[in-house]
Amino acid sequence: MPRPSPSPQDLVLLMLLGAGLGLLALRSRTPAPSPSPVLDRPAPPQPRPRGTITFTKDIAPLIHRHCAECHRPDAPGPFSLLTYADVQKRARQIVDVTRRRVMPPWLPEPGLVAYLNQRDLRPDELGLLQQWVDEGAVEGNPANLPAPPTWPGGWQLGAPDLILKMPAPYRLAPDGPDIYRNFVIPTGLTNGQFVRAVAFQPGGRGVHHVRVLLDDSGQCRKLDDDEPGPGFGGWMPPARFPPGHFVTWTPGKAPTIAGDGLAWRLDAGTDVVLQMHLQRSGKEELIQPLIGFYFTNAPPTRAAFALGLAARLIDIPAGTNAYAVRREFQLPVAVEVLRVMPHAHYLAKRMEAFALLPDGTRRELLRINDWDFNWQDEYRLAVPLTLPAGTFVRMEYTFDNSVANPRNPNHPPQPVRYGPQSTDEMAEFWLQVVPADSTALNRLAAAQRTQDTRETVAYFEQKLTTQPRDVNARVELGKALGALGRTADAKQQFTLALQTQPDSPEALYFLGLALLNERDFAAAKTHFTAALQARPTYARAEHGLALIALEHGQLDEAEQHLRNAERLNPHDPLPQRTRERLARERAKRANPDVK
Repeated sequence: MPRPSPSPQDLVLLMLLGAGLGLLALRSRTPAPSPSPVLDRPAPPQPRPRGTITFTKDIAPLIHRHCAECHRPDAPGPFSLLTYADVQKRARQIVDVTRRRVMPPWLPEPGLVAYLNQRDLRPDELGLLQQWVDEGAVEGNPANLPAPPTWPGGWQLGAPDLILKMPAPYRLAPDGPDIYRNFVIPTGLTNGQFVRAVAFQPGGRGVHHVRVLLDDSGQCRKLDDDEPGPGFGGWMPPARFPPGHFVTWTPGKAPTIAGDGLAWRLDAGTDVVLQMHLQRSGKEELIQPLIGFYFTNAPPTRAAFALGLAARLIDIPAGTNAYAVRREFQLPVAVEVLRVMPHAHYLAKRMEAFALLPDGTRRELLRINDWDFNWQDEYRLAVPLTLPAGTFVRMEYTFDNSVANPRNPNHPPQPVRYGPQSTDEMAEFWLQVVPADSTALNRLAAAQRTQDTRETVAYFEQKLTTQPRDVNARVELGKALGALGRTADAKQQFTLALQTQPDSPEALYFLGLALLNERDFAAAKTHFTAALQARPTYARAEHGLALIALEHGQLDEAEQHLRNAERLNPHDPLPQRTRERLARERAKRANPDVK
C-alpha cells in the first residue's frame, strides 16, 4: 500500500515542529535519589627503585599518550612537549599542574564512571612523574625513546576522505562580547556517504567550541547570503546534528567516532554548518577552520538518539554560591547509553547526572566537582549502560555566583539568567542512546519533544513578564504553543506580536499557518501575502500560498507559488512534498476514472 500523502494540517505540524524548538526538559517532580556511593580511595602508588626512571623509557610514553595531542607544533597548546628538552625545562611545572589535575584537562571525578580515551593521569603515573623530577629528570638511553605520535597533515586519524575548508577567513575583532557565528560549507558531494568519524582543525585562535551541524533545507545558506562577510550570526541556526550524534570540538578533543554500527549518512546537497563560539583574545584573529570526514561503506545497523535535559528557567542572584538546577526525564522505552555531554558556562561549579531505575537502583553517569567552561567535552562510556523503561535520568547542577568563584566573569557579581553569551548561563546534559528499534525511537522522540516544548513555553512566558514587547519571544512562544496543539493560545501570541510590530514576517507567517490549520483559507492567504510583502524572499510563505491554492483546486496558481518557493530556497524539502501532491491532483484531472 502506498504511503498516504501528508495533509495540509500534517504539513503545518511539520513546519511548526521544525521551527527551531530546542531540546529542553522540565524540572523534576520525583523524590530525591539516595546519596551517591562513597568512592574507594586508590592505594598510594609505590615508588620505583631509585635511579631507574628515565625520560626515554618511562616518561616519554606517558607524555605522548596524555599531552602530545595539544602540546605539539601547530596545535592549541602554547608549547610543544615532544622532546626531552621540551619536557625537562618545564618538568616541575608539569608535576605541579598534573598533581593539581589542572592538566591534562579532564573534568569527571576519577573512579566513578569508566570512559574511553580518558586523559587524566592515574595515581601511579602522577607518582612516576614526581619521582622522576625529584631524582633529577634523567634523560636515559636515547635508544629506548619511542617514536613520537604523528598526525599526517595535522589529522590524528590520518588523511580524511573529505576535507572541507571555509572559502574565506573570518576576521574576529580584538575586543567585544563573545560571538556565535555560523559558517556554511557546501560538501560538493554528488553521492551520499556514510560517515564513521569527523575531525576538526580550528584554523586560528579564538575558537572556544564548535558544533558541526547539517542543513538540507538551504535556509542556512540563505541566511549566510543575506549577511555581509563569512557566515551569519545567532546561536540557534536552522540546522541540526546528524541524527542521534553529537559532533563537537573543543581544544584537545579527540576526533568524533560514530561507533560500531552507528555510521551516519551525509547526503549529497547537504550543507555543513559550523556553529562556532568565538572569544576575543585582545588581538585580531583570522578564523578559517578545516573539517575532515572519514567514510565507510558499511551502512548503520542501529539508530542512535540524542536525548537532552536542559534548563531555560535560570535566574541566579548575585552573591549566591549554591544555586541549584535540577531536571529529569522518564524513559518511555529501554535504551542503551553510549556517551554523555554536559554544558554550562562560567558560574557552574558542580555537575551530577545519574539514572534511577524502576527498582530504585542508582547508576552514575557523570560527576564533575569543579566544572571549567574552557575544558568542556563529551564522554563515551567504556561499557554501554542499559536502562529499562521507566528509568528517570536526572541532572543536578550547582552554580556559584559569588566573589569566591575565581571564574566569575562579573566583578562584583551580577544577576545572571539563561542565555547564549558566556556571561549568561546554561544547564544542559545530553545522552547518546540507542533504543531497541524504530518504534521505540519514535516513542522516545515524541516524549522528548513534548517535554522540551513545555519548557520552551515556560521560558518565554517568564521572559514576556519582564519584556512584554519582545516580538521574537512572542513568536517563539506561539510556535511552541502551536506544537502542543494549543492553537488558540498560539494565535493570540502571534496577534500580540503583530500589535507591537505589524510587519513582522514571522508573526504574519506563523499566524497564517495557524489559520491554515483551522482551514480559514481566506485569512491564511491574507497573512501569507502580508508576510511576503514584509519579506519578499520568504520561501515558506510562498509555500503556504501553494497549499491554499491546492485546497481550492487552483493547480496552476499552486504551481506558480511552488516555483517561487523553490527559486527562493531550492533546498527546502516541503515544496517537494507538496509538488508530489500537485502531480497526483493533475493526474486525477487527466484521468478522472482512475482511482
